[in-house]
Amino acid sequence: MKDLELRIFRFDSRQDYEAYYKPYVYNNYENFASFYDLLLQISDDDIYFEFEKNENAFVLINNKPFKLNTPLNKILQNEGYELKIEPLSTKRAVKDLIINKDDFYDRFKLISHLVSEEDRKIYEKYDYLYYTSKILKYLPSYLGDSFFYFVEQMIKKYPDKKESFLKIIKDESRGIFYHVKTENLALEQAIDFLKQEILKAKLFDETLLNNKEIILESFRSEFKEPSDIKYNFKDFNIGLFIRKDIKFSTKLEAKFISFSKNLKTSGFEFLNLDEELSYKIAADIILKAYDAGCDFLVVDTPSDFYMFDSCSKKLMQTSGREFNDFYIISHYEFFALMAGVKIESLKSHSLKVALI
Repeated sequence: MKDLELRIFRFDSRQDYEAYYKPYVYNNYENFASFYDLLLQISDDDIYFEFEKNENAFVLINNKPFKLNTPLNKILQNEGYELKIEPLSTKRAVKDLIINKDDFYDRFKLISHLVSEEDRKIYEKYDYLYYTSKILKYLPSYLGDSFFYFVEQMIKKYPDKKESFLKIIKDESRGIFYHVKTENLALEQAIDFLKQEILKAKLFDETLLNNKEIILESFRSEFKEPSDIKYNFKDFNIGLFIRKDIKFSTKLEAKFISFSKNLKTSGFEFLNLDEELSYKIAADIILKAYDAGCDFLVVDTPSDFYMFDSCSKKLMQTSGREFNDFYIISHYEFFALMAGVKIESLKSHSLKVALI
């Protein structure tokens, strides 16, 4: 039987300056029905370890939210036997897996006059949606995915208060139009419904929504992946910010690193809402690729190319860092380079293509 290897986030705000991850190894994990049972055993073995004694609470396991009462067997099937355990927000950690949720509850105050105290208990269930929202890192004042998911339910419960709810969540500086798409279908359906209702009621200026696709030279030539690869990019580290299901040839000898798995936006859709926010998001992505040792970044949408290449000077100003020796190419340009063809669009880039 495999050992279960855990690395658990440890931090005490009363005495620690920095957090650390403490290792634990268990080989009798079949005795634990749920993850909650396992944490109880850990707290017995380590009297200084603390977590929220609530089976319905959430923690992050390998960067994904799981409820504590989730069967341990299910977690092991999905995540394997090496687990990194963290609180929903490491920045708000008070003691180990326990966090300060004041910011989450502050959002509820905005609509407390429209709902009941019983409704608050429903809101409390969605803290994981709030803390796992990717935009929160860049926009700390964001109302929260949890807030919008809850509001959608309250509109169904109190239809006569619909407009009051919509006026709160349409906030131009931190509202629903800053939502970044997730893989949570129920959440996405709720968000889409609320956005449509806001626009239908003309409560929001649609011109602030930067959702029009743009046309760029790098995407005019729809070059296909060549069957005969002339250049296999051996020893290259290639960053990917890919939205579509594009698979590159196994003949390529490059190392590929994806930067679009966690954050599903380059900031383009927020340009009219908050230009500085858009540049922060885009700069963060491009610098992650740069610092990871990537030679260049491949994108498959004109809007992402626009943010990373056309706005590159703005990104450098925003981040305070230079990356003129880095560059962005479209997937079509990448296919052409694989075939040994340097297409004309490469000359139009703001970040000049080199090395190839």
